[in-house]
Amino acid sequence: MSKPNIHEIIAESPLFTEVIQKKSRILWILSIVSLTYYFALVVGAAYYRPAFASILFWQINFGMLFALSQYLFAGGIAFIYAHYMKKIDSSMQSILKANPT
Repeated sequence: MSKPNIHEIIAESPLFTEVIQKKSRILWILSIVSLTYYFALVVGAAYYRPAFASILFWQINFGMLFALSQYLFAGGIAFIYAHYMKKIDSSMQSILKANPT
């Protein structure tokens, strides 16, 4: 019988499984939120034209501001993603330290 591989030991760890589940949950939530915000622009522009065409100031309407807010929103999503992935990385490092090769 051969000695188990370090990768197999880590993969069977309950802490590793928990970390992977957290990562998956975060990725799904961020994906759904960002797609919802993106499609809000498409649906709003198609079905709520009067609201999206209303001029807020100068020649800038609500639709333009909403479209530009997509960049800020994407930056916010990237910031949140980086924040959570730092936590995931530190959890992975603790798993690796607990299972020396």
